[in-house]
Amino acid sequence: MDSENISAAYAGCLDEEIDRPVSYAEVIRGDVPPADPTCLESTEYRLGTKPIDAKRYYSREFFELENEKLWPRVWQYAAWSYDIEKPGDIAVYRNAGRSVLIVRQKDGSIKAFANSCLHRGRELCTEELQHQDKLACPFHGFTWALDGELAWYPCKWDFPQVKADTHRLPEIRCEQWNGFVFINFDNEAPSLRDYLGKMVDQWESTPGWNFHNRFKAVNVAKKLKLNWKTCQEAFIESIHAYFSHPGTEKSGDAVGSQYDVWPDEPHFSRMLTALGRPSGHLQQPAPSDEEVIEEFLRGWAPELIGSPQAKALPGENTRQTAARLTREVSAQRGVNLSGAPASYTLDTIEYFVFPNFFPWPSLGAPLLYRFRPGETPEECIWETALFLPFSGERPPSGPTIHLDYDERLSDVPELGFLGYVLQQDADNLEPMQRGLKASIANKLTLSEYQEVRIRHYHETLDRYLGI
Repeated sequence: MDSENISAAYAGCLDEEIDRPVSYAEVIRGDVPPADPTCLESTEYRLGTKPIDAKRYYSREFFELENEKLWPRVWQYAAWSYDIEKPGDIAVYRNAGRSVLIVRQKDGSIKAFANSCLHRGRELCTEELQHQDKLACPFHGFTWALDGELAWYPCKWDFPQVKADTHRLPEIRCEQWNGFVFINFDNEAPSLRDYLGKMVDQWESTPGWNFHNRFKAVNVAKKLKLNWKTCQEAFIESIHAYFSHPGTEKSGDAVGSQYDVWPDEPHFSRMLTALGRPSGHLQQPAPSDEEVIEEFLRGWAPELIGSPQAKALPGENTRQTAARLTREVSAQRGVNLSGAPASYTLDTIEYFVFPNFFPWPSLGAPLLYRFRPGETPEECIWETALFLPFSGERPPSGPTIHLDYDERLSDVPELGFLGYVLQQDADNLEPMQRGLKASIANKLTLSEYQEVRIRHYHETLDRYLGI
């Protein structure tokens, strides 16, 4: 952010912040209809103030340690099950030097295999999504059935060591949750259900969070020249919103966000932010109710700005007006949200599943993020998908759009206004990576509460790495 925008961001902010702003839990207790029960739980857990070593974001040794001890042992999101609905549909998942086939079977189940021919190692499939009635190597023709059974190979007389029972495709553990397909290379790892812990109960207690009722409208994969952890940590807290996204503070209370970690749940955390109300930073002067609603509408229904429909009804506060407008506009677009609480229709709620998966269950930002390392410690791929509700027949998944290092998220029309917001984040990320390497202190100073999720996942990372 340049100096002019920094000055603008300071405008209206108290000279000195003394008290913590109104919390998310306090805001939603007054909601009608009542908030989703799981949102009313607040952990207020703390993990101290110890700094984080900056070297883990650029060290080659740390990068190799992750490749050796982290990625082979964790459950990782590999495919959206509705992209491979028919027998023979295949998704290719690549991460940390590994390539995996996710294959829909004839009985409707899903299996995962190493994407490597047992002859000379060539990937059996290269396209991200495709359909095949068998798994045939394009190089020499070694062929396997969809279930991994060896079906054919050339010159059998010259391969006396090759047998059906010794040359099945190596299978990789594969389990599903909420429409998402996860894989794990570790046969000794806990089940996916145990890995996710009480997060599953939280999602299943909230009907609107069922992703089987969503479709993938678009997926954008953006290359960046920075460490995958540097990238994902930009989205694991919301205190950056005030400076990184000027204007959004009028209709979203990021500084009042709730951050939940549980001492007995190493593999997930969450963040909840109230929309339809101004940031706790904006106290002198506070924005008018009209300014709050105008800013709220700007990103997703600008045609309503200044309209009679956008005016508050008698007795409504700005949050209630925003929630009402969300329901009305959704109904016009064919989605019935009548009776749904503002915690679902309005707010932004983000979960993090260790090590790199971010599903957003509410409609305030119906997103999904995935972050994968590149070929060096200072390269990564950041994926952003939109998962939208639908009525009637399931729409087909939208495209996956690949952006190179110099291409901008704000130029992706399928992302709409969100593309501009995400590009504001991207503009900070590569300078952050350079700054980490330039640091003389060589450490990160995290806040105790608002960045507790960063500290929480680093503690889990350390356990996997044995450090």
